[in-house]
Amino acid sequence: MANISTEDIKKLRDKTGAGFMDCKKALEESNLDIEKALDWLRKKGISSAEKKNSRSASDGLIAIENNNNEAAIIEVNSETDFVARNGDFQDFVEELSKLNLKLKGDINNLNNSNYKDSNEKVSNALINLISKIGEKITIRRAKYISADNGFVGTYIHNVETKNMGKIGVIISVKTDIEKSKIDDFLKKISMHIAAATPLSLNIEKLDKDIIEKEREIQLEQLKKEKKDQSILNKIIDGKMSKFYNEFVLLEQNYVVDDKIKIKDFILETSKKLNGKIEVVDFVRYKVGDEIE
Repeated sequence: MANISTEDIKKLRDKTGAGFMDCKKALEESNLDIEKALDWLRKKGISSAEKKNSRSASDGLIAIENNNNEAAIIEVNSETDFVARNGDFQDFVEELSKLNLKLKGDINNLNNSNYKDSNEKVSNALINLISKIGEKITIRRAKYISADNGFVGTYIHNVETKNMGKIGVIISVKTDIEKSKIDDFLKKISMHIAAATPLSLNIEKLDKDIIEKEREIQLEQLKKEKKDQSILNKIIDGKMSKFYNEFVLLEQNYVVDDKIKIKDFILETSKKLNGKIEVVDFVRYKVGDEIE
């Protein structure tokens, strides 16, 4: 067996971040051939990653990359907040966020892209990170939003580090107002979305299945009341109006001033800035949403 020095092990650890004993074993198995040792560790990492697949990863980070008229958001999950605050994990998320903007939110292409301008694919970099950190890590979802004849605004809530946190929002607006004058408005609307969790921009864009399900629930609750159908329909319409007020962005009351709706706040800001503002799209991600 080859004589393995501490220096040999240190070199391999510096390259991979793997543990002392893992590096020693890899060098033994590869007869001190660094490239073969790297392959051995990668294979071990794949095995470790497969074992961790059954575990739940509901913590992690949301990251946003943007410029004036386009932005992309991505969620990368870990098992614990401890790992979400790990420097290696955050470096990985930061690199993915940059790639995500270039690829316009195409998560499938993201996995097959080169990581940090190297020949290593993102999918392999993920496996290596799982092996190094020892937790399940998943690239869960991503989205890209652009603004034609306008701008995008972004907001990160519960910031962990630059452009990363636990809740992320992107909003797209069409406007004839200068960016510097509308920045404050974009931030306020984005912060509202982070707090108020709307499901859609307007009633027309709200998922029809969600509307139908809500109407069925309201009808079921009113079945015991012996009223004419026309009266029941009016009651249901009133309840649906309250539902829209809770879950549709333009119908929501503004969290900063609940006496006005978001659509009225937009009109007031447009008049104040002597221009036109139309909210076109938005996305809101929260770490671990709907992960059991």
